[in-house]
Amino acid sequence: MFFRSIRFTLTLWYLVTSAVILLLFSTFLYLTISSRLFAEVDRELLAIAEAVASPTLEPFRNSAPSVLDQVLEDFIGPKFADKFVQISDASGRVFSRSKNLQQFRLPLDKPTLLIAGLGKSSSQTRKGPHAHRIRTIVLPVMADGRLEQIVQVGAPLTGVTETLDKILLVLTVSIPSSLLLLWCGGWFLAGRALKPVDLITRSAQKISAENLSHRLEVVNPNDEIGRLAETFNHTLDRLESSFNRTRRFSTDVSHELRTPLTILRGETEVGLRWCGNPDEFKKILRSNLEEINRMSDIIAHLLELSRAEEGKLTLDLKRVDLQELLQNLVQQTRLPAEEQKIAIAMTGSGPVYVSGDILRLKQIFLNLLDNALKFTPYGGEIRVLLEHEPGWAKVSVIDSGPGIPEKDLPYIFDQFYRVDKARNRKDGGSGLGLSLVRSLSEAHGGRVELQCNPGGGCAFTVYLPTTPP
Repeated sequence: MFFRSIRFTLTLWYLVTSAVILLLFSTFLYLTISSRLFAEVDRELLAIAEAVASPTLEPFRNSAPSVLDQVLEDFIGPKFADKFVQISDASGRVFSRSKNLQQFRLPLDKPTLLIAGLGKSSSQTRKGPHAHRIRTIVLPVMADGRLEQIVQVGAPLTGVTETLDKILLVLTVSIPSSLLLLWCGGWFLAGRALKPVDLITRSAQKISAENLSHRLEVVNPNDEIGRLAETFNHTLDRLESSFNRTRRFSTDVSHELRTPLTILRGETEVGLRWCGNPDEFKKILRSNLEEINRMSDIIAHLLELSRAEEGKLTLDLKRVDLQELLQNLVQQTRLPAEEQKIAIAMTGSGPVYVSGDILRLKQIFLNLLDNALKFTPYGGEIRVLLEHEPGWAKVSVIDSGPGIPEKDLPYIFDQFYRVDKARNRKDGGSGLGLSLVRSLSEAHGGRVELQCNPGGGCAFTVYLPTTPP
């Protein structure tokens, strides 16, 4: 578990990246210092070789080793003390060399002779006396464009080697130490960076189906962790709302179905006891049929709502003239309205066409008209207003009822929701009509809005996208 943690992974990547950078930098540093040290040795050897090859020392180049050493020491100075000098002819035959070479000869191979023959100097690192590594410079002495002699000057690399060994030792010790410090620093920084994630984890562990109100603390909403926490909180908001709707739905369904089932059971038991009276028995059957129809309506509406919310509602879309449809629906509603002395009228601005399922559209507007009839008082009025806005058909059903309290407005389209004292079972409503209006409107690509006046009366407005006439 430890090795699979994000903290360990981040620290490991940080360490690996740092190790690669350190190794590359150390290699570059070592090679740069080595190159500069060798370049410094080459400059010193070249200066001595040029002095030996100068015309001033030409008479002494064929001298015995002891004589040559003395002349070079007098001419060049103390820096000649640890240098090796060897002079050869154009064929590579040695005819003079410094005394400190003893029986050893500085190597002179054919490639070096060829380079010298072109009048170019070259440098090499070779094995010298006493198996020590030496650095040699090969300088041709030219006469009339022709190779006449070859001057080789060498020096032991003891100082250079010791310096490079010390640098290598420092790097060998410092790199692992640095990586250890980097691991500790990376582990600490990764822990600090992931601290908000730990807070989110601990907060999320407190969330359960019984405690969906708990939210994650957002320390910095502008960073990635903060945006993640905010997104998670929004998800929790939707989840809590869904859970609340589900709980309320379960409670409301059980309540709505329990009452008619209780009535059916009670009246059936009464009928079984007093079945000798045919009229009373028929009355019981009629009451049972009403309750059965009521339960059937509830179940049908629930099924319709479920399909609409899941996007599985099949619509038989056709071109529909809303003005003609509304006129027919208003005419159907006129008779029950007249029984309550309610005036109902429609105002339209001419034909308005939408693409819709005519049966679903009838459900929308009949539910709104039925809702208006229930809550419009005796002698009141209902107005149906059809308007055309750019791209939209606007249908308003306006009643003169008591209105809806402001505290109930956010929930008016929820399933089974009833306004206190304004909606009850005696009115015959199931509490699903307005939910169905909203779902069917949205299924047609529209929406429904509610506006209540402080003095009473409500206006339910349905917006539907129009089609060209």
